[in-house]
Amino acid sequence: MSLLFSYLMSGERSDPLSLPLKAFFLFILLLFFGVTLFSRFVLDYKWFESVGYPQVFLVTLTARLFLFALGSLVSFLLFLFFWRWCKRSILSSVTVFAPFWEQIEGASREYIDVTPETSVRRVIKSIEMPLLLLFALVSLLAGLGLSARWSTVLLYLNKASFGAVDPIFGKDIGFYIFTLPFVNTILNYLIALFILISLVLILAYLSFNWRLLGEEIPPSLQAALIPLFLFLAAKAYLSRFNILYSATGAVYGAGYVDVHINQYIPLIISIILLGTAIAIPVSSLISTRGSIKIPVAAVALVVVVSILGSGTAWFVQEFKVSPNEIVLEEPFIENNIRLTNKAYGLEGVHEEIYPLTYNLTIDEITDSPSIKNIRLWDHRPLLTTFQQRQEIRTYYGFSNLAVDRYHLNGELVQTWLAAREMLPDKLKGTADTWINRHLIYTHGIGVVMAPVNAVDEQGLPEMIVKDIPPRIEVEGIKITQPRIYYGEETNNYIITNTNREEFDYPMGDENQYTTYKGKGGIPLTPLNKIFSTIVLGEVKLYTSEYITEESRLHLYRNVNERAEKITPYILFDNDPHTFISSDGRIYWMLNGFLTTERYPYAEPTRFNNNRFNYIQDSVKAVIDAYNGTITYYIIKNDPLLTAYSKIYPGLFKPLSSMPEDFKAHLRYSEDLFKIQANIYTVYHMKNPEVFYNKEDRWEIPTEKYETAEIRVEPYNVLLQMDDKLQFLTILPFTPVGRDNMISWMAVKQDEPEYGEITVYKFTKEEQIYGPSQIEARIDQDETISRDLTLWGQSGSRVIRGNLLVIPYKNSIIYIEPLYLAAETGSIPELKRVIAFYNNSVAMEPTLNEALKKVLGASNRTTSREVTIPEEGTIDSLIQQTIEHYNAAKKALISGDIEAYGREMKNVERLLQKLEEETGEK
Repeated sequence: MSLLFSYLMSGERSDPLSLPLKAFFLFILLLFFGVTLFSRFVLDYKWFESVGYPQVFLVTLTARLFLFALGSLVSFLLFLFFWRWCKRSILSSVTVFAPFWEQIEGASREYIDVTPETSVRRVIKSIEMPLLLLFALVSLLAGLGLSARWSTVLLYLNKASFGAVDPIFGKDIGFYIFTLPFVNTILNYLIALFILISLVLILAYLSFNWRLLGEEIPPSLQAALIPLFLFLAAKAYLSRFNILYSATGAVYGAGYVDVHINQYIPLIISIILLGTAIAIPVSSLISTRGSIKIPVAAVALVVVVSILGSGTAWFVQEFKVSPNEIVLEEPFIENNIRLTNKAYGLEGVHEEIYPLTYNLTIDEITDSPSIKNIRLWDHRPLLTTFQQRQEIRTYYGFSNLAVDRYHLNGELVQTWLAAREMLPDKLKGTADTWINRHLIYTHGIGVVMAPVNAVDEQGLPEMIVKDIPPRIEVEGIKITQPRIYYGEETNNYIITNTNREEFDYPMGDENQYTTYKGKGGIPLTPLNKIFSTIVLGEVKLYTSEYITEESRLHLYRNVNERAEKITPYILFDNDPHTFISSDGRIYWMLNGFLTTERYPYAEPTRFNNNRFNYIQDSVKAVIDAYNGTITYYIIKNDPLLTAYSKIYPGLFKPLSSMPEDFKAHLRYSEDLFKIQANIYTVYHMKNPEVFYNKEDRWEIPTEKYETAEIRVEPYNVLLQMDDKLQFLTILPFTPVGRDNMISWMAVKQDEPEYGEITVYKFTKEEQIYGPSQIEARIDQDETISRDLTLWGQSGSRVIRGNLLVIPYKNSIIYIEPLYLAAETGSIPELKRVIAFYNNSVAMEPTLNEALKKVLGASNRTTSREVTIPEEGTIDSLIQQTIEHYNAAKKALISGDIEAYGREMKNVERLLQKLEEETGEK
């Protein structure tokens, strides 16, 4: 600092070319950043224009620019105003401490008086320009910070009512989601600004006239401190609403201590801060300058109140609440239960008892659509099969599978579908060139489809859509445009309509070529070519002789990235799914959610590194795989979506405008279903006392996949329910710490009942096997265990697929497919199907054979168990009692609680009969 000061104070001047040279380099640097920023803005606008949403870009840009300009201008003007006021105050009368001026030749180390016409004026003049530049830089940063909150401001200006109020303050939920974040944004900006202004003033006075701060507050500093304390008082007052998000009580949200103690602490602090803002100007009326003791005392008092408040809250919690927690916290637990269910879309869950009869017959499963559509192909082995049999060339790939349903050959069939995408990263050696990556290998082609249950003679899936070009082997599907320019793996930009034809697909030893005829992409006019070259940093875009004015630049081709670019405030799940429309085009459908973490009392959760306590199934985004056009459809018009619809008119379309063939492929998000299921394992308990004690907490069970224990994932089924075949996503539950199944959750995926969630409970008296218990029973079966061991010893890798719990006609059927693959990584083959029903297990080559075997065994066992001879002798009754008792002991040893209970009921029934017979004798 002393060297810098010496440099500023000295009369020496540097090289006269130095300043122009620095100015030139600064100009070049600013020009570079300016041109790059402008080019990015223009290219972004052109992209939004190409997808049909230029108004979205303009609304967002206008809001951001306005807030940036407003924040920067207000900040700079306030800095300038207070600095000039401070400068006049300093120049009017200054006493400077000598050590600060030791670089001034001949200066004394004693106190010296300096008039405004002497060195002080020169010093201030020398630092004023750098100081103004610093003010400008800080103002720009303040403007950037404010512009980053553009969505908060726009949401406030377009807010909508939630139609519900919080139970503590009685304010509409929208106040916490729209109004409070906006007010806090403005307050945070102003508080930060006036803190910086106050610091600048204090540093200035300390540097030039430190004695001014000894006892009194200069007028300019008073003028900065008054609004600062006012804003701090407002901030403290609003912080009382934070008790609705408290995590210190029995549940998330305001508890007994929060309501009776903690909410008043910010209120007291806000009164102190407000009083300070009033006391500062009042004290200046009494004396010439306000006393510096006032803000110092205020800060100390705030600290004392905070400490006393925290201590009081702790004392009440420890000595009043904790000994009587369930009684005192009960109303607040009720608030948490009710509002959490509402925030996660679970308030409308229908619960009903699922009665079990176990009287299925072989005739009832023959030709049943529900049984025929039981999934035998898990996505992991099937994806491996698709990759090895249908990628065709190394540069193609399948990244994901989509489960769906189609009307094929006149029947509704559950299918797996995968899009064959181009993977330019697989181009190797001399083929990995800029031209190949961006001009020639531009698109994938076709899809592969297989029914979830169809197996050929080799144990492989029956593919009903396959090969290149796509070959279709069923009625009900056609593909008129198989090319995929936009997908899950399309992460690079491409340029179409160049002087080089695009590679289309291989045909024998020859390659077929094509030219893009769609409407996607940005036209590469001369100006657009310049902007693209600057933004993408690729000179070849400008110099390549293959690129013409007819060429089109395709950006943001990844479907998730594409959807998020237009609607960054929507959270999309991890599973975009492909479907084929009735006119033969390939589309992607994405599930979008609107979230917030400001919903009062609702328990927070995390997904994809996002924390929230409110989520709604709001939007479906449909993207054309060829053109890249994207349409957003409203699934549930919650208040957040209503606000965004006002901000961006025309962006979101009603579900009624969605084509019927699109509606036929609606799918409920599995990610959302898992979030809701995890919440419901706890929040199905509506009784506060039961909830507090966690007496009836559920969990998602585990199963064995290959050799690992994994959590059961939601799975899709076609089930005959309510007299019609319905496409459902289901998931079983077990009690915490126990393996038996207690209930299962299902959500409907077909219109008009899309999104309806039902939880089917088993009665407390019934002990229903959970997935891990079924896995154990399978392992205990001698025949199955022997075969698994033999296959493993013969060099094959045994893959145990997902265990499916299938509710069907008041029964529960368990199905587990079994695959074999060579250790070297060959294609998995479906080797066996394991079925379990009513305490009978079988492993057979096909699903029908396995089901017939367990149904036959179950029916024989059931008839034996319920048959008691009407005229049995005492000897025969004793013999039967012994048999059933022995069977009960065997069931108990094997852990089969259900069979044990059934056998003991038979023993009890026989003993009663024996007693009757003995009494008659």
